[in-house]
Amino acid sequence: MNKYLITFLFLNILFSELNENKIRNRNIQHFVYRQNTNVITNNNRNEEELIQFIQSTIETHQIPGLSISIVKDQYIIWEKQFGYANINDEIQVDENTMFILSSISKTITVTALMQLYEQNMFELDDDINNYLPFDVIHPTYPNTQITFKMLLSHTSGIKDNWNIMTYYNSDSPLSLNYYLEQYLTPEGSFYNSNLNFTNSNPGTNHTYTNNGAALIGLLVEEISNQSFSNYCNENIFEPLSMENTFWYLSEINNLNQVALPYQLTGGNGDSCFIIGCGIYDQNNPCFCDSECIYYDDCCSDYNEICGEDGTGSDPENLTEYENYGYSDYPSGQLRTSSNNLAKFMGAYMNGGTYNGVNILNSQTIELIKTIHYPTINSMQGLMWYYKNQNGRILFGHNGGDLGSLTEMFISFSDTIGIVLLSNSNNYNAMIQIENALLEFTEETNFIIIGDINLDSIINILDVILIINIIIDNQSFTNLADLNQDGLINIIDILQLINLILD
Repeated sequence: MNKYLITFLFLNILFSELNENKIRNRNIQHFVYRQNTNVITNNNRNEEELIQFIQSTIETHQIPGLSISIVKDQYIIWEKQFGYANINDEIQVDENTMFILSSISKTITVTALMQLYEQNMFELDDDINNYLPFDVIHPTYPNTQITFKMLLSHTSGIKDNWNIMTYYNSDSPLSLNYYLEQYLTPEGSFYNSNLNFTNSNPGTNHTYTNNGAALIGLLVEEISNQSFSNYCNENIFEPLSMENTFWYLSEINNLNQVALPYQLTGGNGDSCFIIGCGIYDQNNPCFCDSECIYYDDCCSDYNEICGEDGTGSDPENLTEYENYGYSDYPSGQLRTSSNNLAKFMGAYMNGGTYNGVNILNSQTIELIKTIHYPTINSMQGLMWYYKNQNGRILFGHNGGDLGSLTEMFISFSDTIGIVLLSNSNNYNAMIQIENALLEFTEETNFIIIGDINLDSIINILDVILIINIIIDNQSFTNLADLNQDGLINIIDILQLINLILD
């Protein structure tokens, strides 16, 4: 009885002390957690072999830099960085390096909108024109309302006119509202009824659209009465401690933390295959597979990359570009680290909550995962989508742009999430690495330091166990030695409680 009384009193003292110093202690532990010093691995597969495979793959396919984060259950359990964010200045990729997410950005955009949905600010079948400062009317089907659900499922009838979708050497000088009004209304300087809209009735055909995703960002602004960037900062990034996450280059104090984009140009006949443009066919090296056709990503620089007859052009080389921006920025311009994105992904893996912070209700997560137009596209949820890969059904999004290829996918069947961020566009190499990471995580028994009773949750029960170890002078495992100094003492208890509070 005395032992339990001592434990109770000790906990009261500890928690009162921690409440007075919680900002300092949380920051310290947050840094330790990000460095993965609180994870033990019991590998069935050799981790060194995995790292060697990744290094060999990025060298073979000339990927300058790569950052990886893996989430298992509730925790970020493995993180590695490879290569360079800036080759000429020899700036290596580290845990703080930010990559442009390209289309993965859309998963943040839909999250922002669905937070407003949870506040009953709109319904999915509402006409978007009831919420916009201008009307969006399909030129061929003017009587068909375009709904939120259509926008979120890429069935709105809006399509991308790449002739006027400009890359800027910094952030776009055009406001989101101005750009979209000029693009979507007949009086606009960017308007083209044939090139900006499909020939299909809204709600009847799936056409992937960046400008439709940008319109979701504008809806967030109009409904919340905040700029889209500020809304995301206050309601997603800050709550999840995504401290290296920004929509605008102008928000980033140190641009050396941003990976420069590199594009592979020139090469022999199979270069199109290597950079992900299609299935390699000796008779037609730049033939595009169905997935590339579907996403309209079929070797736009065919002659430059493959030569006029597909036999090759210039020797392979990496071309460096400046970091860029564009007017439809909610569709692809977010920059973040793999660690920060893993926190966001972790929330989707755990019913909308990560580290005790809720960004969406579990019912809303299920709504996003639902396929709303199964006869039109059987893999499309609300902006997020499914894919079948190597015998797994994965849920998430990828991204591809000038000098950018990114992957964020979840395997719900074994609660594994993978984040891959690179600064070169090489689809096939990234998929090889992604498959290897999924297999490694599935075959590896990750044990979280601090989870003393091995119930996959760090909570007050683990604190009681570690106090009893100290009081009774019991033998202990590495799980209780949080700072790995070979001792169990007050420092380990403080770190364990910080994990709970964090």
